[in-house]
Amino acid sequence: MTTQEVERAPATTAAPPTVKHVGRRAGAALMAAMLAAIGLCVGDAVAGFFPFGPASRSISDLGNQYVPFYAYWWDVLHGHARGDLIVNWASGFGSSYLPDVFYYLASPFSLLVALFPRAQVDLAVYVITAAKIAAGAAAMAWYLRGLSVRGPFRSGLAAVFGAAYGLCGWAVTDAAYNPMWLDGLIALPLLCIVGEWAMAGRRPVLGPLCVAFAVATGFYTACFALIGAAVVFLIRATTEASPLRARLRGCGRAGLYAGAGLGLAAPVVLVVYLAAADAWPVSPRPFTSVGVSPTLGRLLPGSYEFNSPAIFVGTFALFAALTLPFNPAVRARARVAWSVAIVAVAASMLWEPTVRIWYANTTPNGSTYREAFVLSGLIVAAGWTSLSRGAPRPYALAGGAALLGLTIWAASGWEKTTPEMLQWAGAVAAAGAVLYGVLALAKRVGRRTWRITAGVLLVLVAAVQTAEAVANVADVDTKRQAALGYYAAWGPWHDRLRKAVDSADAWPSYRTDPGEARITGNDPQLIGGEGSAYYSSVTSATLVDMLRNLGFGWISRGRSPKSLDNPVTDTVFSIAARAHSTVTGASQSRGGDQADVTLTRRQVPPLVTVRPDYAPPPRYGESPFLNQERLLGASVYTVPEVRYQRKDGTDLGTSGPLETVPDPAPRSYPYNLLATCGPGQEVYLYAPDYAGGASLVDSGYRVGLTGSAGRNRAPIEWLGTVPATGRVKVKLRPMERGTVPDHPIACLDTARLADAVQHLRSTGATRVQVSGHGVSATLPAGSTGTAVMAMPAIKGWTCALGNAAARPAGNFLGLVAVPLDGKATRVSCSFSPPGLKIGLAVTGGTLLGAAALWIGLWLLRRNRARGRAQQEGTAPETVVASDTAPSPVPQ
Repeated sequence: MTTQEVERAPATTAAPPTVKHVGRRAGAALMAAMLAAIGLCVGDAVAGFFPFGPASRSISDLGNQYVPFYAYWWDVLHGHARGDLIVNWASGFGSSYLPDVFYYLASPFSLLVALFPRAQVDLAVYVITAAKIAAGAAAMAWYLRGLSVRGPFRSGLAAVFGAAYGLCGWAVTDAAYNPMWLDGLIALPLLCIVGEWAMAGRRPVLGPLCVAFAVATGFYTACFALIGAAVVFLIRATTEASPLRARLRGCGRAGLYAGAGLGLAAPVVLVVYLAAADAWPVSPRPFTSVGVSPTLGRLLPGSYEFNSPAIFVGTFALFAALTLPFNPAVRARARVAWSVAIVAVAASMLWEPTVRIWYANTTPNGSTYREAFVLSGLIVAAGWTSLSRGAPRPYALAGGAALLGLTIWAASGWEKTTPEMLQWAGAVAAAGAVLYGVLALAKRVGRRTWRITAGVLLVLVAAVQTAEAVANVADVDTKRQAALGYYAAWGPWHDRLRKAVDSADAWPSYRTDPGEARITGNDPQLIGGEGSAYYSSVTSATLVDMLRNLGFGWISRGRSPKSLDNPVTDTVFSIAARAHSTVTGASQSRGGDQADVTLTRRQVPPLVTVRPDYAPPPRYGESPFLNQERLLGASVYTVPEVRYQRKDGTDLGTSGPLETVPDPAPRSYPYNLLATCGPGQEVYLYAPDYAGGASLVDSGYRVGLTGSAGRNRAPIEWLGTVPATGRVKVKLRPMERGTVPDHPIACLDTARLADAVQHLRSTGATRVQVSGHGVSATLPAGSTGTAVMAMPAIKGWTCALGNAAARPAGNFLGLVAVPLDGKATRVSCSFSPPGLKIGLAVTGGTLLGAAALWIGLWLLRRNRARGRAQQEGTAPETVVASDTAPSPVPQ
């Protein structure tokens, strides 16, 4: 075929969908998956990371959020969980679980965790991560192989490009410790395949199902994948050689496929959307573009910076993409379309107005380039478009080399660029030029020699690309761990703590809290028991607001409330057993092998108690100590006036908050808090925005508070017992600038608390039953007032008194409440996630609409066939809509 003939050919010429062609695509997908898995695993092994070495790979959210989620998912799959798919009784004193399942765990790969022992959950998460990366590479290879022209080694070449996509910088840098994101890596090529089906008028059933699968299994990154697939579809629609009318029909079919797929996935979309809308609000961080040099620098191997777009795809795939603008084997309008699309998508990631389009009119918290895999996918597809038509001409190679040189030159201005990065990229480019020269010489010798040489060179390219990916993974592993915090894999501390919690388990008679010495933000899911700790993107605002008013602490700006070791809140939430861990920093880095675990037990009321009618109903105020009393229904604290003093005795007054500033002197406590309480009472300190040490004079006990306004909130801390003199003196040693509020000290009368507990026990439920997502209680005869259940009044709870109809639950200071009438002795509540019923209705409507459309099309085709038969004087044939009709356009 001459150059002129190639230029007149369509931008994409597909092999017919034969069994042989499907087999080749499957072979390409399998090879890509293997190359991607090898690159990831060998890279982690070279860096000495788990499971191939001692270094923990549980970076940031991977250890703090995902590993606990998968541990609890293991419990759900094995029937050991506190609750079912609807309610998670372990976290947040009872949280809606379906949004977490849909948001984090809906991928079928998540089921793999059930095949591992629970103590090997870290290994299970690694296998799931590797499997998702391999699946993303396989999906891209399958898609690319379906777009190829005929020729030798196309399956091998598709495998190389698929592996380049699977091991892209975003996958191994950002998504590797956010496994949920990797579903988008799979979704992008899958949705591009659906676009090809729509353009060809094929797969009217499978197409919408694939869209629904992509959205349902990875809702968050599927939104980015939908945008990326739409860009690819527009490129295809504008560069195809088919008539305009056919392309417009393809656009219409694509819209139908997408709409039907979203309709089928409506339960997932609505449940997650409404849960996110009801989550604790976190103000988006301002977007700051990293600029052109860092962006280009992230194309090179070994590049790392937390908040910049990880778009590395390997030097080979990058160079192939850079040859596209100069390659005459590709139609001019296709070259223009691909080039404009890639530049536009890259620019959209660096400009705040377009960034808001990616993120639904907001800016993300944390990493602000979570859509980078879309750009990586476009670069890989562009490289395939150029090389799948044969080796580019020398001037196309020269043009690509010039662009690569400019990229390396521009990236050299980035402060994170190292000489090794530039040398590697240059060496690979030079090696590519040599390989091309060898291939050109072989072609002159003869076709057989050329084929053998091309096959050998393809193997070399795959090997070099994999080696480059291995080096990139190992380098990124090391740099990322140095930049972000990490958590130890399951070890002795976990074993001891889980054993202690299990020994005290008596749910639903009472709760067992795994303790305030946090291993992760989701210890109740990781270790067991039932507590307040809960770290999720859908942590309810109702829960967090209630805990804030009661003096609980949090991290992640509220999305991760912590446990609170306080006898009053333990009473309110029916926590009768609490684990305590003492572990040093060095021991924690080794998995807590020297951790000391103990249990504290106390008398508490049942999960359902009865409170009298209040007029007006109680409301929370500023003091968490008084708020605890309101929720308890008894006065148990003394909240004294506090005088602030400097360490030299200088009086700082008693009114207003105290602004604390670190003292440069070593081991200095520059501030004193003075108060008076009853001897023998317990002293508690409330300073949510204070970071530093605090100690009660003469007690010998010191605590560390980690408050930081806008980020972390320190909980109420126990300091000791009031001495016989009744004089309380608390010393403060701030480590950062902070604030101590009005009335930061309170003294607890344990005798009065014991009386309050006894009263709640005597008037509370005589029997409590908890099912997967329901609670029922039997109350003493003649109970009046309000039945209060020790679970947050999040949206979705409905309750019934006796045999009456269920109604939305009431709210008693943030807890589920049911008014009593003095007659009924049984109260029951059930939970249904908001959006689930409406979503199921939308799915049902989508199925009915699709069935009606299919029947209508079938009748229309049948009538047309009858009309043609009558005109020809022959009997009509029955025409049935086919889901597998052949088409000259690729699948």
